[in-house]
Amino acid sequence: MKTKANYLNRKLKIAIFDMTDCEGCELAFIGFREKLASLAGQVEFANWRLASDNGNPGPFDITFIEGTPISESDIEAVKQARVASKIIVAMGSCADLGGIQGSIGVSGWKKGIERVYGAKYKTNSKPPRPLSYYIEVDYRLPGCPISPVELERFLGAFLINKRPDDKRYPVCLECKAAENTCLLLEGESCLGPITRGGCDAACPSKGLRCWGCFGALEGGNQQAMKKMLEAKFGKKRTEQLFASFMSQQNEYKELYLKEK
Repeated sequence: MKTKANYLNRKLKIAIFDMTDCEGCELAFIGFREKLASLAGQVEFANWRLASDNGNPGPFDITFIEGTPISESDIEAVKQARVASKIIVAMGSCADLGGIQGSIGVSGWKKGIERVYGAKYKTNSKPPRPLSYYIEVDYRLPGCPISPVELERFLGAFLINKRPDDKRYPVCLECKAAENTCLLLEGESCLGPITRGGCDAACPSKGLRCWGCFGALEGGNQQAMKKMLEAKFGKKRTEQLFASFMSQQNEYKELYLKEK
């Protein structure tokens, strides 16, 4: 982590860059517009394609990067952003975890290219990987899309020179707070016990299982979860469930890559 600059008494110069993505996380930023307007004297969007001129090369205090670097130009852009930025935030699960597209792996990516374009096609794209594969990332702001509440917490912390705290509890804690019925007890394949909290149990609160889009909980009992899900859904389905968002994380690799 780089030395924290003193942001007080001046505007935070913020940049937002998007790579290969659906732009859902940027829409969350736009949905935050009323509160951002109230911070007009404290925040300057120096480079954001959706809201301002995107030709400013920096330097920037904080750069939020959304999406997965896929092309050579994506990779070069994130490297330039790293040089120009004091703080880099991986915004959303595509940037933070490689996204659900990361679950295809290198072999799946190669097969997909061949199936769509033919065996002789030479691509310049790269397999889906997290932002941290290419550059140092200072903070993670996961979610698919990001949570406006978490976004507000992040910006608020930066504005008062504080480090945003990492969530160290599972989604289950937020489910309990919302008085949700446990989906696992209902026979559903929920990943809440091994997924980092911060989403406010958005999916389980609507009766949908947790997909793990906030990433693996540090210290979570992945092995026990794997064993329980395999007993009910089988090995193939369980691996698919884990891989949906966690395929690029060490926790997943420790569970599955050593078996292959």
